[in-house]
Amino acid sequence: MNKLLLLILLSFVTPALAAGQPTVIYWNTETGKAIRARMPADADYWQLAPVFVAQKTQSYCAVASAVTVLNALPIKRPVDPVYAPYAYFTQRDFFSPAVSRIIDASTVLAQGMTREQMVQTLRAQGVQAKSISGAALDDTSLRALLQKALGDDGQFVLANYLRQSLGQVGGGHWSVLAAYDAQSDRVLILDVAKYKYQPAWVSIDALHRAINTMDTTSHQPRGLVIVSK
Repeated sequence: MNKLLLLILLSFVTPALAAGQPTVIYWNTETGKAIRARMPADADYWQLAPVFVAQKTQSYCAVASAVTVLNALPIKRPVDPVYAPYAYFTQRDFFSPAVSRIIDASTVLAQGMTREQMVQTLRAQGVQAKSISGAALDDTSLRALLQKALGDDGQFVLANYLRQSLGQVGGGHWSVLAAYDAQSDRVLILDVAKYKYQPAWVSIDALHRAINTMDTTSHQPRGLVIVSK
């Protein structure tokens, strides 16, 4: 009877935990350093790191994530008076007239942004954006998608996930995915709440569970947004 109970319990243990590793491995831990040391030269991280920004309010995770990928893309940028004459997307000039017709800054400040709103606002900035529901993926298809998209192929990936699913403090959140490590089967999340969490290596199965959760605003599953020029 005890053996049967043990087998049932083990069936619910994630692969990462079964291998003796935590679901989330942070950037400056010893294990995190070992993983980042083998980051491939074509990982999106190298394009994202120079323009990676912290969200300027605790509800601007979507805006900071969007701004990060927009500045990494080879597209025309606006000139914010703060940085004039240099062109650069900021979390203020992100809200162009076209974007503000979709969702305005005060609404984002109050409740953040849904997956569909993220897609629409990015398209309003003149880039391509494709929405993928977490419910439409499994671990295998998620892995294959990220292996391709997180390389140097002109695509960037934004993830909308539930923090609690990763054992973190908070609810729904947006951040940028930056690299895939095949040896550990983990994805690097560049957390735009830089004041709160370091970049983190998250197992594929854990990421899938986190994006396959229900957004309380849209009443739709969270998921990914793939962005390209």
